[in-house]
Amino acid sequence: MGENKNKVSISLLLIRIMLGIAMALHGIQKFMNLSDTTDFFVSLGLPSFMPIIIALIEVVGGIFMIIGLLVPLVSLGFIAILGTAIFMLKSTSGFVNGYELELLLIVMSIASGYAHLNKKIIQFMPPSA
Repeated sequence: MGENKNKVSISLLLIRIMLGIAMALHGIQKFMNLSDTTDFFVSLGLPSFMPIIIALIEVVGGIFMIIGLLVPLVSLGFIAILGTAIFMLKSTSGFVNGYELELLLIVMSIASGYAHLNKKIIQFMPPSA
């Protein structure tokens, strides 16, 4: 039984780390091209400060996700960003070549956040099931 708990913990750890890397890289990309990103967000009717906030959530949240800090809270931020992206940009494109990546990242966020629902602020390995 202990071996299965270890396998589950390692599996969730890999999902959480990959989620953190993916989100951090998306945030870094926004910062690297901030003027074009801001223009795009403004064209969608969003305020010009939103790209900075979203990029910060993605970069800092990605780092936090990788190290296991505030995972449930970071997961909620990711879900909000990704859900908004689906509804504002991708919902008419369909699943394949549309919102599949965002939906996968949302599911990874839910799994990571749920696995870390406890009273510890930082925990690298998910708690054993």
